[in-house]
Amino acid sequence: MASKHGKYGSLPRAWPLVMVMVALLVGGLVSVMLPTWIDPHLGIQNDPRITRLIYPTLGNPAIIEKGRSLVIEFDPREQNFDVPFVEASGFEASAITSNGPGKITRELPVRSRKVGYSSQWPEYARTRAEDRRIYLVTVTVPADLPRDLYDVTVEAHAGELALTDTQPHALQPVDAYRDDFTFIQLTDVHVWGPEVDYPGCTHHERSARPNGTDPKRKGAVYYQKAIDQINITRPDFCVLSGDCLFGQRYFVLDHGEPWGETTEYHYEMSWFYEETLRLDVPVYIVMGNHDSYNEGPNGAHEDWYDNWRKLYGPVYHSFDYGACHFVAANSQDWSALQRLLVDWEGLLLQPRKYKGEVRGGGDRPEAGISEARLDELDDSKYTRQLAWIRDDLEAHQGAKMRVMVMHHDPYKRDGSGEMWGEAAGASLMAKLKYGVTKVLGMGDGRGRLAMIRLMQDYRVALEISGHDHSDYVATRAEAVASLGDRFVDAFTWTDGGGEVRFVNTTSTQFQTDMASSAYPGYRKIRIADGRVESFNYKEPKWSYPWYRGTNVGGVTDLGKLTEPAISASVTSAEGSEGTRVEVRNWLDVPLSGAYVEVALPYPSDGYRYTIEGGTFGEMYPNREKNPDRLLCQVLCDVPPQGTALVTVRKGPGP
Repeated sequence: MASKHGKYGSLPRAWPLVMVMVALLVGGLVSVMLPTWIDPHLGIQNDPRITRLIYPTLGNPAIIEKGRSLVIEFDPREQNFDVPFVEASGFEASAITSNGPGKITRELPVRSRKVGYSSQWPEYARTRAEDRRIYLVTVTVPADLPRDLYDVTVEAHAGELALTDTQPHALQPVDAYRDDFTFIQLTDVHVWGPEVDYPGCTHHERSARPNGTDPKRKGAVYYQKAIDQINITRPDFCVLSGDCLFGQRYFVLDHGEPWGETTEYHYEMSWFYEETLRLDVPVYIVMGNHDSYNEGPNGAHEDWYDNWRKLYGPVYHSFDYGACHFVAANSQDWSALQRLLVDWEGLLLQPRKYKGEVRGGGDRPEAGISEARLDELDDSKYTRQLAWIRDDLEAHQGAKMRVMVMHHDPYKRDGSGEMWGEAAGASLMAKLKYGVTKVLGMGDGRGRLAMIRLMQDYRVALEISGHDHSDYVATRAEAVASLGDRFVDAFTWTDGGGEVRFVNTTSTQFQTDMASSAYPGYRKIRIADGRVESFNYKEPKWSYPWYRGTNVGGVTDLGKLTEPAISASVTSAEGSEGTRVEVRNWLDVPLSGAYVEVALPYPSDGYRYTIEGGTFGEMYPNREKNPDRLLCQVLCDVPPQGTALVTVRKGPGP
């Protein structure tokens, strides 16, 4: 049955432009909001989550083999290079499990410390203009540290002044990096509550931010269910490709206890941060356009670039998983003035520029791709982020594979580059969106083809993105059909031997509570010995669904979706001391290595635990919280549309 919303799914997907068009049609004038007085205590800068410990962090964690060294980056000046460098000594480091039924605390022995420069923050690079020195503290990850997710704490002293900072969910020790591994990409979570309303918005599976007292305030339920499924699926790590919040309705509101009056950005991003702490898997978080705006003289007068640095880390960077290299690029690379929020006649707040841009001397905006335009690019002249991406990719040509993560896809759709502001599809809605974008100057970003050419030249195997809440996988057949004689093979590496895959992923949030072909979903990406093995739930492009009952590839009544596609429950085992784990998989594909962690009474001498229907992962005593309890990692495989029952029992030992 065809969707009543046509080939583009639900109309609400285009709500910002629709509202702007309405405002323009009725004669509204767009203007920058006038400066307003603001309480100087409001804003993320007065509530930073990153102070001195700048790596590893929640948004840029460290996955380290047990027994190896980790270089922790510690900035005693808290990113303020205008003050003199602080002499510090007496460094100590420790790790404590982030979540779970128990707590394990271990020392991370300090091997050395020295003054140097960050290798994790490109913006902290050495310059002549500023003294950007920090401390590089080398610690050992204990060989017997159980595999889990850990908060990291670093303590030091500057004279009699104690310097300390803790970063949650910052460290995961592993026995070894796997050549065949899986990671999950989710994107466009867009946390907001019922206080935000606009034409076409949905609050399905969404409630007010929890305050710890009111049971009706359940929070971002759809995101909580997504996190629960990730925790059960247990990928090696996650990548979140931007748009964590909404942040476009108003600047300041009294949100009640315990927050009081806050800016909307502070409220939503702190909310998202706290929800994300339920995740038991390392997550690398990449900036989206909604995360990057500039309040200018309004709100808390904050540039959200600065806020990102106080919450998650650098606005662009790279990381490794074993021999595989990932570049986390910032495709919202507009200037502070271009990111300045504008009041669209009270309908919403929107900056002048919100589509793709990567600065540094790349190509000017123009739709499509041609061989001549690609050949005109000279990456030796690049500066800013483009130069850093070039140099970073060049330095990692020895990696088994390279992956590019960013919010805006430079290829979609069929090489047109619509996420960067230059595209006009055949449908009426596509033409309206294109027209409004051109009239109001919301797009037209530079560097789109430069990014594509860098990926070709430096052998990037996979590019993943989000932004427009839809699934898309670039194929040669579609490109040839769309571009005809103008078709340029943007996939093949410049020197041959491989190709770039351009993959765009649907949103985690609900886009509507009506019938739609779009649905909340994610990518489960499998890598096998440096090759992209799979990224689709269903061919030719569809993401994995978060909810049972999703008609993948067809039309779904999204308002009826409430049950997660994967769930787990833990109950007491009948007839003996132990526990019973049930994992349900509503997907049409098997679930391998489903993970549940349980705490059991520590077995007395002569007794041990046995398992039926699954296997044990690591088992270790809960020394910190309850020494009489044993923490057990339970693993099992679940068939498609099936259930796995695992029983753990205490019985006599051999």
